[in-house]
Amino acid sequence: MFETAIPKPTHGSQEWLNLRHRDHNGKVIFGASEAGALMGVSEYTTRADLAVEKLSPPTVKAPTAAMIKGIIFEPALGEYASQQLGIQLITPDEMYLKGRWIATLDFVNQHDAHIVEAKVTSAYAIDSAADLPASWIMQGHVQHWCTGFSVSFVVFDKRQRLVIVDMPIQRDLVDQLNYASEELGAQLDEGILPEGYKEWLSAEQVQALYQPVAGATIEADEELVNWITDYETSRKMRMDAEKAEKFAKDMIAQRMLDAETVVADGFTVLSWKQQKGRTSFDQSRFEEEHPDLYGKYLKQGAPIRVMRLGKGK
Repeated sequence: MFETAIPKPTHGSQEWLNLRHRDHNGKVIFGASEAGALMGVSEYTTRADLAVEKLSPPTVKAPTAAMIKGIIFEPALGEYASQQLGIQLITPDEMYLKGRWIATLDFVNQHDAHIVEAKVTSAYAIDSAADLPASWIMQGHVQHWCTGFSVSFVVFDKRQRLVIVDMPIQRDLVDQLNYASEELGAQLDEGILPEGYKEWLSAEQVQALYQPVAGATIEADEELVNWITDYETSRKMRMDAEKAEKFAKDMIAQRMLDAETVVADGFTVLSWKQQKGRTSFDQSRFEEEHPDLYGKYLKQGAPIRVMRLGKGK
């Protein structure tokens, strides 16, 4: 039914990320959960973010709070879906690759050719397929494309209700997903960031993609001069704000002395209480007493580009 079934490494591991990054021919591929970003409907990731990720080596990241919540709830959601649908569901130990797409499934019943995707959300109330967010629909259609199976969502929604919704398959949407994945993937195969994507890059993303050429210079036009002026002004405003904050704090402290709170009209408007100091590692002492061991654990960070204002006005 599917083009290729691949043994699934531990979810979120480096091996798992590598499989979602390039196929065995070195071509860019996209995970089903990245479909929303590719189609411009993700709530969290832009197309430019996705393109930069595909042009950069995949790295393991700590799970977010939302991811951890999903991991904890997922087994229970699978059990609930199995009971409600009257079918046995398993978490497959395979990933499914077809074309530019690869899908990792939460739950599947191979006999009935049915996928169940588990979601925990504090943003959406789900009553029917019409309530499914666009990014989920994109993900579900990629899962369908990679397997040929039908797709349902089992959701613990923002009302803390358990809901199971069948996702209608839109054939034209599958075509759109494949067209978009091939269009972007082909450019990324060549290490090329599409021209229209560059205007969405952050400074951190530019640093990740472009190595500075020693001595290379560009001439500033009016727009760039304005951005540099805004950058300079913002830095000065931040420094002025920090000075003002410190001065205000000093004046408050001089009035409070040993008092813990400030009250106005019967309400506490500010508190200044003592708390336990933070535990810290005495690096200097460790280096002095264990120089060999200290050197063994030193790690050189990746090179960074530092933006500094010049003398020109």
